[in-house]
Amino acid sequence: MKTTRRTFLQTSALATVAAIGPAGSAALASKSSVTHDTRELDAYAIAGRHPLIRRKTGPTYFEGMLLGNGDIGVCAVVRPDALGLHISKNDCWDIRVTECNEKDVRPFAEILEMWKRASAELRQKGYKPGDSVEHAEFFRDYIDKVGRSYSKPWPRPWPCGTVWLKWDPRWVEPVSCQLNPANGIFELELKIQGLDQQPRAANITAFVDRESGRIAVGSDPLSGVSVIYSPAIDGFRSGPFDSGHVESHPDQLPRPALAHRPAVNASDFSCFQYFPAIGPSEDNPNPPRSERDRNFALHGRIAGVWEASPIEGSDSIVFSSTAAAPVRIDVAVATPRDLLLNRIEATHPQDVGPAEWITIPQTHVYDEADLDTPAFAERSVADAAGTPLAEVRHKSEARWREFWSASAVRFDDEVLERIWYHNQYFLACCLGKDKTAPGLFGNWSSGDIGSAWHSDYHLDYNCQQIYLGVFSSNHVEMHQPCLELVENLLPMSEKFARESFDLPGAFFPLSAYPVPSQSVPYPVPPWGYQICMTPWAVQSLWWQFLYTQDSRYLARVYPILRAAARFLSAYVRKEEDGRYHVFPSISSENWGCTIDFELNKDCILDLSLIRFVLDATVKASTILSEDATERSSWQEIAGNLAAYPTGQGPYGEVWVDKIGRAHV
Repeated sequence: MKTTRRTFLQTSALATVAAIGPAGSAALASKSSVTHDTRELDAYAIAGRHPLIRRKTGPTYFEGMLLGNGDIGVCAVVRPDALGLHISKNDCWDIRVTECNEKDVRPFAEILEMWKRASAELRQKGYKPGDSVEHAEFFRDYIDKVGRSYSKPWPRPWPCGTVWLKWDPRWVEPVSCQLNPANGIFELELKIQGLDQQPRAANITAFVDRESGRIAVGSDPLSGVSVIYSPAIDGFRSGPFDSGHVESHPDQLPRPALAHRPAVNASDFSCFQYFPAIGPSEDNPNPPRSERDRNFALHGRIAGVWEASPIEGSDSIVFSSTAAAPVRIDVAVATPRDLLLNRIEATHPQDVGPAEWITIPQTHVYDEADLDTPAFAERSVADAAGTPLAEVRHKSEARWREFWSASAVRFDDEVLERIWYHNQYFLACCLGKDKTAPGLFGNWSSGDIGSAWHSDYHLDYNCQQIYLGVFSSNHVEMHQPCLELVENLLPMSEKFARESFDLPGAFFPLSAYPVPSQSVPYPVPPWGYQICMTPWAVQSLWWQFLYTQDSRYLARVYPILRAAARFLSAYVRKEEDGRYHVFPSISSENWGCTIDFELNKDCILDLSLIRFVLDATVKASTILSEDATERSSWQEIAGNLAAYPTGQGPYGEVWVDKIGRAHV
């Protein structure tokens, strides 16, 4: 069992008592004897006391309940006539990138000249310093030109389809459903009443296996039900209760390949979706296949005898049965990354530390064996279907118990306690060691839901916030996807620092995708040139060291911290006041490029994050005895950065975003 957060804190407290001496420790012991609760906490049991319960149908995606294992994500929705399981996966993406604007991206020095030219032009038109230079038509045209690739609907997470278990609502009525965050088990209670029959209850259970990511569904005996699989189709539009339609356009993904066939005492269905890596453009409307192309495969098995048929006018497959029998469905989803990871893990030592964590490059070219996802998914389902559902559930619950053994809390405030356990559960659903980092909307998507802003990695608080609680809750392994992401982005970031800024080190972009393309997705002023993105992207790497004190891990991430520090120290400029200033500086979420750079110097976000990363890199280089000369420079800059801007508020002096018009 892991060392729990509680044990960690107790050990730290004892060390503190030893350090402060007998008198202080006696006082502390006296105080803690009143408040300290030494009873063992069982997080699994406490989490189970906070189920999510719904007592009416919820047919839309946003009314559903979320399941997952850190890779596979499922949204369970209940209609009056069906249970729907919308399936997604962290690394299941439409990976197309149209690299049409890379040649149009100008070096940063030229963008600064455009900025100055726009300022002069707009001043003559009566605009004031502090107004946006985007009012200049030529500057706006440049923004539109270099933003063309990002304006495409791809890349984006690609849903893996929906499995429906359908009944006749004249005789079957959903009563309530609940989700147990302790073990990820979703249960739906049905009321069944036929003509001249007494009503009876029946239950349907669904869960995502914590270890394998397979989806399992089981039920009490049901009659007259059907199972439907509906794949995700580019251009498909539907509502909660209509069968939908496909809007055709020339840039659509290829249609998925569906198949069904009888198995031994079962029926199988499958879906295969091909993902081209190169997106169409005006110059290349029909790009050829490439070695970077990928795919996903889904395979499902329904136990028992079922009659299969397509649904007219759709790409769905329906399986019908008249027998009164329990329903058992097993579903597996596989990507080439899964096959490669499976082979790597077979020879990789178990329980290795962060210094040896696996990273799979986004640029990896998968071979034919790894691309054979249909066979892998089918084998996975066959393994599960041959195991009693109770045993599959028991093994999954054992993995959930391992997860909850890492940390536990108990609060007198029941609402606060529920929030903590629910959010720990959601974290476990969308974030897992050795899995692809989730995008903006986690591993849950359906149709256009979960595709805004491409569900990309915004390398500010949007990307960082999912990892904010992993250390304090003793789940350092959940930070592995972040490390893999940053390691994958380092070559792109070093290239952009060199080619756009003519500076050493790495400039991390605002936006990134888990795709093979190495083009910066959003090289668009102003937001594509926020200096704070670089320290923000690497900040949690240092947090992990502070939490673990693992010097071997630090040696692994130090080159990334150093690359960030090299860029930042080269970007700032020492002025006559002896201070180092950030110029130009873009204030996130506030204003962009302003006339005469009025609001573009020393914004507090840049100053604070630059100081953080320079301080961290100084400490890291000292611990590792690396880069003594550069360390002195970083130390000197961090100690002499421009002061945080301040202004006068109603209660005195306060920090402000920057010094400028109205002390904004």
